[in-house]
Amino acid sequence: MTSSLKIYFMIFLILFLNSTLSYGEEQLSDDSLLIEGDSLENTLDRKLKASGNAVLKKGGNTIKADLIEYDQVSDELYAIGNISVEGNGGSLTGSSIELSVNENIGFIPNATFSSTLNKSNSSFNNKLRGSAKMLFLEGESKKKLQNGSITTCEAGQDDWFIKASEIAINDSSQTVAAKNAKLEFKGIPILYSPLVNFSFNNDRKSGFLAPSVGTTSRSGFESSIPYYFNLSPTSDATLTPRYLGKRGFQMKGEYRYLDKNYSGASNLEYMGKDNSSDKTNRYYGKLHHEQSLSDKITGGFRIEKVSDDNYFSDMSSLISATSTVNLPQEAYLNYTSEKLDVNFLAQRYQNLTTTSSPYERLPSIKIIHSDNHENLDGFSSYETSLNMSLTQFERNHNFVASSTNKNVSGRRFISRPSIALPFETSYGYVKPRISMNILSYDLEGGSTNSKSMVIPTLSIDSRLLIDKKLTLAGKSFVQTLEPRIFYSYTPYKKQEDLPMFDTALTNLNLESLFIENQFVGGDRVMDSNQFTIAATTRFLDDAGYEWLNATLAQRFYLSDRKVLKETQFLNSNSAAQSDSSDLFLTATGYINKALKIDSAIQYNPNESTTNRATLRTRYSPNPGKLIDVSYRLIRGLTAADDDIKQINLAGQWPLGRGWSSIGRYNYDIQKSSAVESLGGFEFDGGCWTSRIVVNKLQLATTDKANYSLFLQIELGGLGSLGTSNDANLFDVINRNVPGASFASEIPDQYRKENLN
Repeated sequence: MTSSLKIYFMIFLILFLNSTLSYGEEQLSDDSLLIEGDSLENTLDRKLKASGNAVLKKGGNTIKADLIEYDQVSDELYAIGNISVEGNGGSLTGSSIELSVNENIGFIPNATFSSTLNKSNSSFNNKLRGSAKMLFLEGESKKKLQNGSITTCEAGQDDWFIKASEIAINDSSQTVAAKNAKLEFKGIPILYSPLVNFSFNNDRKSGFLAPSVGTTSRSGFESSIPYYFNLSPTSDATLTPRYLGKRGFQMKGEYRYLDKNYSGASNLEYMGKDNSSDKTNRYYGKLHHEQSLSDKITGGFRIEKVSDDNYFSDMSSLISATSTVNLPQEAYLNYTSEKLDVNFLAQRYQNLTTTSSPYERLPSIKIIHSDNHENLDGFSSYETSLNMSLTQFERNHNFVASSTNKNVSGRRFISRPSIALPFETSYGYVKPRISMNILSYDLEGGSTNSKSMVIPTLSIDSRLLIDKKLTLAGKSFVQTLEPRIFYSYTPYKKQEDLPMFDTALTNLNLESLFIENQFVGGDRVMDSNQFTIAATTRFLDDAGYEWLNATLAQRFYLSDRKVLKETQFLNSNSAAQSDSSDLFLTATGYINKALKIDSAIQYNPNESTTNRATLRTRYSPNPGKLIDVSYRLIRGLTAADDDIKQINLAGQWPLGRGWSSIGRYNYDIQKSSAVESLGGFEFDGGCWTSRIVVNKLQLATTDKANYSLFLQIELGGLGSLGTSNDANLFDVINRNVPGASFASEIPDQYRKENLN
């Protein structure tokens, strides 16, 4: 046989019993084998040797080499020279290979490999590649690397690697376990761990998580290294040592569990000594549990406790945490069916401020029943509802400074039955409703020990829908006109001698113009003889896309609001005696699908003043490009309130060559200072991204602003380094720049534009 003649041999496993040769390439079954080469030898009907462009195909695997030797009886293969193995979503190369073909067990010296990842879980690339001094194949989807390295970077881009003395890879579960591992970025070792376990498909595995670093002006440099415990299929835990440069060491722990009928979490943070404040034994703890007792009955509890009032302002950089003033300690039990809801609640608080203290519910029982009745004497339907509650209110009097009823506690019973008779058509509706407000008190510490009253309310809500077709700028639209009239009447009954357990005046806005009672809570029923007139118009194209939505609304009073005069919410009687409310105008329109304009104005025609206004322009032609400019005005509703006038600039924009910028500047015109500002950059390295962000936050609990520095490297498919555990960078950016997109979230077609 000459080397110039290419010979094909198809050999089935049954050849050992009945030998057959085939010189044409055919589709192979799982147990068949094809060997080819420039030269072929067959020894004793069991050993095959191919040399020169040698290829062996078996099942879904293809092995190429300069020389291949295969024993049909032992199923052992030896190959040398330019080794290449393709199959099962991956590839291997090396200097030689020894392999048990059927079992896929063997080894390859000086090996390189590439395997496919689940792209939906890989932010940057769907390939895992690496190399090893020795690569062991341990079955269909398992391999082990000795003195090896792995990365998700494209071939030719060696920006980061995980290098380890041993790396075990399971292609099926897409998990990795590495011993004596170090992470190298741009050739520089930045992290070492004796044992690393992680998953490319977010499967839970015990082991160290990515460390976090950051810095704040109040706590200094911060670092933490979480360790994750995969305790069971339904539970896990995380233990996180945290170092704060100005304060010392803190230990954080979290335990979570989730099952078919229950779930919950426990959190504990503890610092033995705070070097910055000299406080000792500082802690925060939370217990949360939810239980399903049946398909209709659920229950649970939530308990939070903190060592001192300043814990959150000192230890946290999140505005949601630093503004916390009350920690709930509650237990509940709920029954829910199609028409009936029953809720039992026992609720206390740990109060973190001396300016106010909410009443505790010890306990509260609430019942809500609603029903829709069909075919009532010719009427299409009618609706009934019943809302009842019985609550025992208690209060920690030490925190109450000036309330006139600070010593009042006791029981309150509320019942609100109602009936509505709606008339609905395709072009509108009329919905009259009659309801009764029944209140009963059994009190201690007030001017009266008991009080009961019944207050009726009548309301009528009506709406009309009119539409017409029109053409603007050569484009067809449907314009709708939706006038709405809402009327409510509630007679006056004196209520100033009743306590204020849980009641406040609703903010006057477009939504509250259409409610019967302007108070939230159960202690006040607003007297009313008033109607609201509103009109909404919309412009929709043939595809149903809404290009414009505008609403004009105002409430008109036919009598003074006497209950409002009696409350502590007003510093004068002017609002209670006016003939009309503020005028509300809202409009949302699109110049094109990338440019959106929002506006909302609350105007007082009696005083010719604008009490509230929001103007906002948002431009976002595609993901990763965003400019948001807004102005907000809120005038003080009482003499004690300061006006709020703020300008907000926020956005994100690509700069080219992988760079993009992100920022926000929220400026208070009245105080001539920034409320919050954020600025930073993101670099897209293809298989990794890095971010640096600085955030300034004016805390509500202190005159000093808190500065935070965030540094983060996100490695494709692996995770991120540098995210602060307390003030998550993703949360900080999403709160400051809503709609912002990280590089890993941007579709490829837009992402590639910024890489050039």
